[in-house]
Amino acid sequence: MYELNNHTKLVVYQSLQDYLQNNKISCSCERCKADIMAFALNRLPPRYYVSSRGEIMTQWESHALPDQARVMAEVVRAAQHVSASPSHSLDDQNTVNSHL
Repeated sequence: MYELNNHTKLVVYQSLQDYLQNNKISCSCERCKADIMAFALNRLPPRYYVSSRGEIMTQWESHALPDQARVMAEVVRAAQHVSASPSHSLDDQNTVNSHL
């Protein structure tokens, strides 16, 4: 069986990591990061590949297009949206963090 991969998901993940290194959001728990990725991915076109050759071609195509700026713009928008309205109570998250 072949594994189906989405190049856009990998790029969004890396862009989110880059964004979080330089920016603070109200909560950066795993749930909030997953919400940010889902929000951004739903606004971007998928780029699926199955083989290594497909992966290389997809990577080349994404570097040839102005996708990087669009991906980062969507990650920023998603981070702002989730940060303003996380899917959990920030008090709940603080309780979880104080028990770690």
